[in-house]
Formats: sequence, C-alpha cells, structure tokens
Amino acid sequence: MAGRRADLLLRLAPPLGRAYLRLAVGTSRCAQEGREVAEAARVDGGPLLWCFWHNRLLGPAVAYRGRGAGVVISRSGDGELVNRLVEGLGYVGLRGSTSRGGASALRSVLRHLRAGRDVAFTPDGPKGPRYAVQPGVAYVAVRTGLPVIPVGVGMTRKAVFPSWDRFQVPLPFGRILIACGAPLVFASSDDVAEVAEVLRAALVEVTERADRLAGTTSP
Repeated sequence: MAGRRADLLLRLAPPLGRAYLRLAVGTSRCAQEGREVAEAARVDGGPLLWCFWHNRLLGPAVAYRGRGAGVVISRSGDGELVNRLVEGLGYVGLRGSTSRGGASALRSVLRHLRAGRDVAFTPDGPKGPRYAVQPGVAYVAVRTGLPVIPVGVGMTRKAVFPSWDRFQVPLPFGRILIACGAPLVFASSDDVAEVAEVLRAALVEVTERADRLAGTTSP
C-alpha cells in the first residue's frame, strides 16, 4: 500500500505542481533585473552557471524554463519528485549531489556544459545548511572558468514552509522580482573554499537586492 501511494504521488504531484506554478506566475507581475548583463557574459555563445538559494528555486524554475538547462538534483525520493517537476518545464535533471561524493553528478554537469548548455545550482541544497555554499559549484566554476551568475528572487506573496531552508512558494496575484548579480569568473588556480565564500557573499547581496526591489523581506 505504501509503495502504491508513493507511485501515485510521483505520477500526480509533478503535473499538479507545474499547473500550480503556471497559475501563480501567470497571475503575478514578474520582472527581471540584470538579465541582459548576464547573457552578455557568454563567451562565444557558450554556457553559463546559474546559482540561487534552494528556498527560492521556484521563481527561476518558471522564468528560465524550456531552454534545456541542466539542474543538479539529489538522488533522494524528494529529488525524484523535483526531477519530474523540472523536466516537465523543459530542464534536464542531473542526478546526484556535487558536494557529497557525487562524482557521477559532476561528470554529468561537465558533459552538459561541454554540450553548450547552461547548468543551474542551488548551492546550499539539498539539505543545507541554509545559505551556505557547498563546494560543488565552486569546483565546477574553477574547473571550467565559465561565468557564474548569482540570482536573487523576491516574492511579495508567498507561502514559507517550516523546512530546513524555509522553502518559499509563490502565491497568485503577487509580484516576483528576479535579480541577476554581476557575472563572476574564476581562474583554475583559485582556491575552491575561497571561491565558495565569494559566491556566498554575492548570493546574499543579490538576494537582499531582489527583496528590496520587490518591497519585501524574507527569512
């Protein structure tokens, strides 16, 4: 019975989640700041690395859908739900954790980038700590030298869940502001731990800016 319920959840939750997101975003006023600067950072039309906090991922998930970008997703049961949700929005799930021995996930990320397609990271996911950058994205940034775009998301109407990251879900008829920070490029000689700290500071700054522009505050 438990297995049947889990199968039913996997079948029904992703399409229902996508329908809800389209409703919430479609009835909200959405704006983006700095997207042109981010896109201009592409080298010869190549890929970018996008970063945003785990609790804000639903905003970018809808705004950037349908482009074939890769998204790093854990191999957990919850990860399978997220994978089916985002693949239905036109993303490619890259399964595994880049911060917990996920060599296979790192290989998938590098393959996706070599194919010329973007990759998005939630660097404090899948389990936190909240607003702490795990080394996976920093390692990829150093290894590839590709521009990293820190992204902040502000929502005026949202449900905040009591999860480890205080996960945010946009509510209909609100305002969603997505702000892109200045592109960051790192050298192969840079220290991964120092890069992670630079990324953390940039994400904190751009998230606070998105909140200010949206006229809201977030936990």
